[in-house]
Amino acid sequence: MNIETHALGPEQVLIVLDGRLDIEGTAQIEVAFSAVSSHAKATLVDLSATPFVASIGIRLFISNAKALARRGGRLILFGAAPTVEEVLLTTGLGELATVVATRADADAALATAGAAS
Repeated sequence: MNIETHALGPEQVLIVLDGRLDIEGTAQIEVAFSAVSSHAKATLVDLSATPFVASIGIRLFISNAKALARRGGRLILFGAAPTVEEVLLTTGLGELATVVATRADADAALATAGAAS
């Protein structure tokens, strides 16, 4: 599992994940993911190169979504394969984080959140 991070603007970060978010993959990126997300109000996560997300990966997203929400921020996931997106939504993650299809949808959700604050 590889992780890349890119600053998008003040308190906004893009995290790009590449690989399986299983036990091994989550262990490889968990500290970096949480550290980057902890300094942001908005964390966008590109899942287009993540073909599998296990329950431990979902836990990573849930814990970071909750931490962001406590600070008035949000987690926005995009680009997931249909099977991955179905798993994310079935687990209820969609109630804690925004799950959208494309980067453009993620940017729109981010803009909507900014207009609402």
